[in-house]
Amino acid sequence: MPPTPRPRSSSAKGLETRERIVDVAVRFIARNGARGTSLSDIATEAGVSQTGLLYHFGTKEALLNAVLDRHLAFTEQWLWGDGPDPGLGIVWIIARHMANWPSHPQDDSVYNLIGLNTVVLAENVGKETDFHPRLVEGYRTTIDRVAATLRNAQKRGEMRDDVDPRLKAMEIIAFCYGLEAAWLVSPTIPVADAAAQWAAQQTALLSPE
Repeated sequence: MPPTPRPRSSSAKGLETRERIVDVAVRFIARNGARGTSLSDIATEAGVSQTGLLYHFGTKEALLNAVLDRHLAFTEQWLWGDGPDPGLGIVWIIARHMANWPSHPQDDSVYNLIGLNTVVLAENVGKETDFHPRLVEGYRTTIDRVAATLRNAQKRGEMRDDVDPRLKAMEIIAFCYGLEAAWLVSPTIPVADAAAQWAAQQTALLSPE
């Protein structure tokens, strides 16, 4: 997918308007999906004309890329905010992040960001869909990075040598996707307890004896 174009206005007001539009788009897409959300809906809620929205983003595709950029920045911050190579500690970083998910997500930014990613993934499973290439690339990049930090953990003696880092990375990401989906459906489930138990089990399973 092409990168999101740079803002046409670098003024503080222009950047604030752009961010407000993305905020609204994230919330609407999490609720209705990208296919069920029109530029007109987003513009009205954001307090701009559709022409004004297109001034900042040009096309709906560009706006959706900006929305995915927002989710990417969110994921980058929580997954790698402690550094690029947390080793086996990556499972506790994930558990700590999940423990911060609220049980009452109305109008909550975390709920909306996780929700939009789940919805966009579902809408773009087919190879012919617009955002399938970008989502595949993002998934592969995440797997590569998690596998790399697990491989480094093996080199430092933090993790058993008989574990395939890439397969374990795929398993970790699958756990994240699964718990995200369960929480979106039922936000009151004990996410923090489930994540902490999973992290403890993974640590015990993967650590050298």
